[in-house]
Amino acid sequence: MKNRIPKYLYGWKLSVNYGQGFEYETFEENFKSYKENARLYRENCQYPQRWTRGREENPLYRELKNINVLN
Repeated sequence: MKNRIPKYLYGWKLSVNYGQGFEYETFEENFKSYKENARLYRENCQYPQRWTRGREENPLYRELKNINVLN
């Protein structure tokens, strides 16, 4: 049985508004790192920020697809 590589990673996305609209900043896969970085950004970043749930393409899936391991 093959191990399945997920196509997407689900997690939290951070966008920060530096005055020109919201710009994508970072992506956190697990809740612990999300909570830690949200606290750090809240303490150190003076600009408005927005955390949202989202997904990104899995880089491992992309690499395997490029070398034709996946169909």
